[in-house]
Amino acid sequence: MHGQSEALISGDADWWLRSLTFIKPGSVPLKHSTAVSEGCPKDCGLCPDHEQHSCLPIIEITNHCNLECPICIVQNRNNYNMSRSEFADTVQGIVDKEGLVDTMNLSGGEPTVHPQFLEFLDLARRPEIARVSISTNGLRIAQDYGFCQELAARKVYVNLQLDAMRNPELRVLRGGGDHQAVKERALDNLERAGVRTTIVSTVAKGVNDGQIGDCVRLLFERDFILSLMFQPASYTGYGGAHFGPHDPMNTITIPDVVRAAEEQTQGMLRRSDFLPLPCSHPGCFGLTYMLKTDEGFVPFPRFVELERYLEMISNRGTIRPDEQFEGAIRATIDEMWSSSGQMPDSQKILRTLKKAIRLMYPPERALELEERMHLGEGLVKTIFIHAFMDEHTFDVDRIKKCCTHYAMPDGRLMPGCAYNMFYRHKDPRYQAPVGKAQIWGQAPGKDAAES
Repeated sequence: MHGQSEALISGDADWWLRSLTFIKPGSVPLKHSTAVSEGCPKDCGLCPDHEQHSCLPIIEITNHCNLECPICIVQNRNNYNMSRSEFADTVQGIVDKEGLVDTMNLSGGEPTVHPQFLEFLDLARRPEIARVSISTNGLRIAQDYGFCQELAARKVYVNLQLDAMRNPELRVLRGGGDHQAVKERALDNLERAGVRTTIVSTVAKGVNDGQIGDCVRLLFERDFILSLMFQPASYTGYGGAHFGPHDPMNTITIPDVVRAAEEQTQGMLRRSDFLPLPCSHPGCFGLTYMLKTDEGFVPFPRFVELERYLEMISNRGTIRPDEQFEGAIRATIDEMWSSSGQMPDSQKILRTLKKAIRLMYPPERALELEERMHLGEGLVKTIFIHAFMDEHTFDVDRIKKCCTHYAMPDGRLMPGCAYNMFYRHKDPRYQAPVGKAQIWGQAPGKDAAES
């Protein structure tokens, strides 16, 4: 027994209580990989007790990294690169469980240092997978514009780690080096190459929580940036477990990020614009979708009826422009037209929604899902808040509803927080002696290529 402990799970009791009303039934995967035996979280794989399919499967193709971030939530032992056969098996396992996949993510470690990285991207281009994204610190992107062109040619989406806009805060979270210059070059190269990008900001209380508004403004200002992901700091892994000093009763939670977004954008965003993601547990995600009009951005909850909006985002991490989405937009157009003038900005919203219908659902031909998604991305931006759990905040109910899964070569899908806390350190792929870490900013060398 470890005794009692206390941890803050929500900085706003009203937000927490209200969020529980948004829980929706899950959608189970097509297949399960493990049986119910010892109970959650000991049966992960997924087992039949798990209540949600995988909205975002993640493949960690390497545990080599060219940074050693003080806030890192994983355990980069610099001793493993996924083989081609392992990668192919992992992708097939995802397709077997999910059928159609909106987005599949390649991560690490730092995935871009894998010696077969571009080959893996080509293997991931399958009709069952609409989008492939990568999670990266941006070092290779900042140094190699030709690499950005390779990403653009493969229609890859980049999740760029960008916690702050200034070096002092970046160095606290990411270690030494001129991170500000690297991030600026990475953003410029991605924009120049036309790579669709998400900013990912880990937020630690007292470090960079004053720059939440700056990240929001960057999202609004640059068209190639499609979305923004805030991740309240999780105190687990080789870095995060020792980051601090850390008081589990004095930390950033989802409603704290929402409050800061409202305050630091002078009301451009409101607390009422953000809702839990229905497909996961309400303690895991908050988000808002924003429609890009000619005069600026308008969050969807301000003009789409609540139940219709929740159905649009139910059981998936992103809006999928399928028949259900088309029906919701057409119904919203009809309602706004019939009540024209009663809603602020109704005319500019109507113009944009009609434009979206014409682009994504033209009468002359039916577009493929991937093409509709690509067109729709030019009209919508998204802010996500994803709260990972750590040893202080672990909750079995959240694990059972998890929809962000690490995909294993043996076909298992592991709920993210359960894997990080209970399985990662026992993963047989990582049991070799710890390798020599990459030098900051240097291309992968012999150790990485041959491990």
